[in-house]
Amino acid sequence: MGRLIAIGVLIVLAFLLIRYGTNAKFQKWIVIVLLSAFALYTVSLVVTELIR
Repeated sequence: MGRLIAIGVLIVLAFLLIRYGTNAKFQKWIVIVLLSAFALYTVSLVVTELIR
């Protein structure tokens, strides 16, 4: 379920970025935030699987 929500959020975010043509600096920060959130999600998955 969490993956479906994440995919939905990414699709909406991509649509908004394309639709409203934000500046490059703002797009760069969004990409950095999304990649760091994905990294944290991946690390949390690995840790929870190792604990089990």
